[in-house]
Amino acid sequence: MAAGPVPHRASDSLVTRTYAGLLVAQFLAAFNDQAIHASAMFFAINTQTLNEKFAIALMPVLFYAPWALFCTLAGYLADRFSKRNSLVLWKGAEIAITGLALLGFWIGRPEGHPHVGAWVVLATVFLMGTHSAFFVPAKYGVMPEILPPHLLSRGNGILESLSFLAVILGTVAGGVMSFVYLRRETNIGVVLVFLAIVGALASMLIRWVPAANPTLRFPPYLFGPLIKNLKVLLWSRTLAFAVIGIAFFTFIVAFMRATVYMFGESQNPRWDELKTSMVVGTVALGVGLGSPLAGYLSGRKVELGLIPIGAAGMIFGCVLAGFSLGYIPGLIACTVVIGVCTGFYLVPLFTLLQYRAPKASKGDMIASSNFINVTGAIAASFMFWALVAAATKFDLLPQVPTTDGVAEGKLEKLDYLRGHPVYFQVGELTVGREHRPSEEKLHVYDHLFGPKPKRVPPVIEIDRSVKLGDEVVVKYYRIGEVDHYELRPVGDPPDDEYDLRSLPRFLFFGAGAMTFGVLLLLRRRVRDLSERAITLLRSLFGTRYTPESLACVPGDGPVVLLIETTDPDALRAIRAAVDRYVAVFEPKTPDADLEAARAVLDRGDVVGVLTAAPAAVEFADLLRGLKITVRTEGNRVFFSEVANGLSQ
Repeated sequence: MAAGPVPHRASDSLVTRTYAGLLVAQFLAAFNDQAIHASAMFFAINTQTLNEKFAIALMPVLFYAPWALFCTLAGYLADRFSKRNSLVLWKGAEIAITGLALLGFWIGRPEGHPHVGAWVVLATVFLMGTHSAFFVPAKYGVMPEILPPHLLSRGNGILESLSFLAVILGTVAGGVMSFVYLRRETNIGVVLVFLAIVGALASMLIRWVPAANPTLRFPPYLFGPLIKNLKVLLWSRTLAFAVIGIAFFTFIVAFMRATVYMFGESQNPRWDELKTSMVVGTVALGVGLGSPLAGYLSGRKVELGLIPIGAAGMIFGCVLAGFSLGYIPGLIACTVVIGVCTGFYLVPLFTLLQYRAPKASKGDMIASSNFINVTGAIAASFMFWALVAAATKFDLLPQVPTTDGVAEGKLEKLDYLRGHPVYFQVGELTVGREHRPSEEKLHVYDHLFGPKPKRVPPVIEIDRSVKLGDEVVVKYYRIGEVDHYELRPVGDPPDDEYDLRSLPRFLFFGAGAMTFGVLLLLRRRVRDLSERAITLLRSLFGTRYTPESLACVPGDGPVVLLIETTDPDALRAIRAAVDRYVAVFEPKTPDADLEAARAVLDRGDVVGVLTAAPAAVEFADLLRGLKITVRTEGNRVFFSEVANGLSQ
């Protein structure tokens, strides 16, 4: 009889081929996600298939839409089959997707069909979003299967660090390659295909793990399980805490990215996409630095005390960024700080979701969480649009005087450099200068950091419907030291113009205020978040307690801890180790504080009873719930379930 595959057992070390294969496969997947995202956007702009604003707005829709559309199917596949098989399958699909991108770049070459090729490449952004929608539940779902609970925080810290490092490198590389390989974008496709092949080979290192729920039936109603999973996620106290926190992370990242893009748009002259992408990428750089540090500080448990520290740092970074907009190095330093603190905030939340999700449906729960995350990203886009619209409608931004009709007639000459209009002639009005071919090979470093020209070139905006030879009207206005010209078809009314330079400051302040609001919401779920942060900081300079067998404490249901110590430092460590609020009682009589303790259990929190108290045994027997003893030996805290009741 043939032997089946040998399942991989959770290792007490991070140095395993399975974990290494997962890290490499995930890193290259995240890199390709962002590289295709950025290069597709630049390709659509440079081929004049889309304008800048529409291309920037379309990319997140293309990438995140599959997360909502396929969340149920992604969760089903992650739990019905071995997660190792899902990871390998989708890494293989990544090769096909990048191959399609290569084909699109080839079709869109200058002598080919640029618009057709651009839409093919844009389609691969949707396909890579589909790839991520299926890859992510398997990736996060497999972590508790290949790592024991006490290594989850540290493993997640490294995983998130490499993920965000891949995000920054992919974002910047997509922009750099779009500049270096302008009109030779097939080279970008070759690089992406090569990296996809390497990632697929790395995924083969992951050892087989058994399916979490091999008897799971395909849902007759595709979105039926989603509703069921959302109820589970939001009714569970610990899972709801994790899901709300992660959804806000997605929300604030989308909001901050839009704010930085708005800041780039408001500059005079406006930043191009490459420079903006590099500033956006500094947030990911900060997360890449903060995540492994968060994993280290978590030790052998889910360290919820990192969340208020991270949120406070995010608030501070947002407010300071609002005051630093006039000094770009200061703004970059603030975005790095925001990223580092976001790593502190994010790692314990992801670890908590993986740890507390039901074993047979971890992939399904993570996929459903992704649905909530997409909702958060969409909400951020709508809120950003609403805030900008409100600022203009209620005259919160200064309106710029415009002169309409400075020229009217046939568009006789029009020239572009790297997808941006730099020269036009309408009648006797000539603006800008025709570019030289050598300018297209401008070195990226010079482009980003070279000396500014003595005279700032004008900003030219052209309606996408305008073509060479059309009858147009030219509008002129000036912001700061920069002249702006806008060309539109004859007969179209002119739009009002506003000076947006002050708006990003208030958007950063708004991001800080929203972070504070979510911190208060999370604090209602875990009432001692602030005390946990203080306990963590105290442990860095004093005794640090290590929890053992913490997995016996469930995430939901009534729990009574029988605590065999009165040492204040040990008590703080015990409360910080449990991922729910622990109310500690020292009863002098059986009826003392009994109603208060029952109220704690009814609201989903945990009761701790000091066994040294005179009436501890009788008091604990009167409380329903799982009884768990907690004792200390040196700097170790041991949790163990009481088998047959306390009084026996």
